[in-house]
Parts: sequence; structure tokens; C-alpha cells
Amino acid sequence: MYHVESRLRRAKHDFLTRGGDVTKAMETGTLRLTVTGYRGQSVPYEVPFMAFPTTSGRFIIQAPGTGEVMEGAGNRYVRLAEYLQSQYMATFVTFTPPMPDGQFDHPDEPYSYRGASWNRIYVEGMAHLVEHCLERSEALCGAKDPEVYLAGFSSGGSVVVTVAPFFAAVKKILLVSTYDSVGVGSMGWYFLNGLRRYTGEVYVAYGEDDGPAAMLAMTLPAMARSASAVHGRGVPHCGHSFAGEANGRILSKAYLWAFAGDDSFPSPEGGVPLYE
Repeated sequence: MYHVESRLRRAKHDFLTRGGDVTKAMETGTLRLTVTGYRGQSVPYEVPFMAFPTTSGRFIIQAPGTGEVMEGAGNRYVRLAEYLQSQYMATFVTFTPPMPDGQFDHPDEPYSYRGASWNRIYVEGMAHLVEHCLERSEALCGAKDPEVYLAGFSSGGSVVVTVAPFFAAVKKILLVSTYDSVGVGSMGWYFLNGLRRYTGEVYVAYGEDDGPAAMLAMTLPAMARSASAVHGRGVPHCGHSFAGEANGRILSKAYLWAFAGDDSFPSPEGGVPLYE
């Protein structure tokens, strides 16, 4: 616990001595992008996002689960972002990919969007958001060459693993309740290829009552052969969604464990209440 507290104190000191100011509490925007559809056509789509600026020199970019908006279930990502911002730890960025349209236009894909692969849209949308954050890094996190951490919940974890190898700035990734889309359609190939290529640290947090996520956590070390380290921890009495007051606090601690060295995870003590 001393490690994370000392790091947060140091970050806060550095922030204040550099004239830091968090009066700009949140920035919102929308990326307007296109993707190639199943028939070679251009399919436009939008990726709205929100960022909580700091001068920490670090980003945490969050990929939500399928059907989850950028604020997160119960507004949990906003509460987490505000806490991380108040501690000058990292600029938290989260986004909403387009929702699948339910048309199932392609036999090898579980989801589609206006005649294009929804999996591809989710992956490319996040990659473009990482590029956007790097291009505006001095304004958003106070550093020209920031450290970038990626976090993903459920299917968002599959997207994180896919995107991470393409950016040298991504030093750590956190996968929470990850197993959705693994081995299904193109996302399965994206995930496995990314896992084999990623060279940074991997952190995996899962509920012990979430069997598929626990199984993936057990097999990850064998698959992530290029990673510098793989760390996995289960949470007792916790399911896929990390529902409930105690599990909400534990979920917040997963980010401090992965990105600030708080080894007390999965204890809820000192965690942020993410749900009302």
C-alpha cells in the first residue's frame, strides 16, 4: 500500500509544482470515422468519447463491454475517472462504440453494423482514439511522450489486447471479466494475434463466480508468450459484472493494482465507491 500512496503523493506534488490545474474537469468529443463493409463499401460511424485531463503524463483508455456506454454501468467509469483525476494519477478516457444493429449480415461475425463488421469497428474505433490521445497528449495529460495504459471490461478486454501491440506507448493493459468474443468470428483472431504479439505487462481481474473469465485468466500466461509479465487475481463472491457496493470498490482497486502498484487488491479497503 505504501507504494501506491507514495506514487500518488509524488504525482500530486509534481502536478502542483508544474502549475497544474484540474478546473477543466472533463472534455468531450466525437471521432467521425469510416470502415470498409462486407461488400467493399464505406460505412461511416461515430465514436463519442470523454476525457478527464491531468498533467500526470499518463493515460488510461477504457474500452467498455458490449452494450455498455462510455459512462459505464451505474456511471462507474465517471466516478473512477474523477477519482484518478483528483489524485493526479492519470488522464482517464472512455468511449462508446456504435451499438450492433442486430442484422447479422455475415456468417462469421456475431455482430454487424450497417453492413460492416461491428468487431472491426470496435477495434479500429479504439485504435483511432488512442491515436487521438497521443496527438493531443500535451493538452490532455501534460506530456509529449506519455505512458499509455489500456483497460477493457468483458468484450472490451478483447479489443484492448487487439489494439495494444500497435502502440509502443502502451506499457500495461488491464483485462476485467474478459472472455466475450474470444474465439468468435474475427474478434477471436484479433484477440489471439494481439495476445501473442503484445510485449508489455498484462493484468487480469475476474470474479471467481465468473467461470469463463476465470478459465481465460488461467490460460493467459501460456498464450501471452511475448508479454513481459502476466498477473491474474480472482475476486471471491463476485460475478461477471462486479455488481454491488463491495465489488464496486474492488473494481476500482483493480486499476490501482495494475497502474499504481497497489498490491492490496482485491481488498475493497480504500476503494472508490463506483455505484450509488
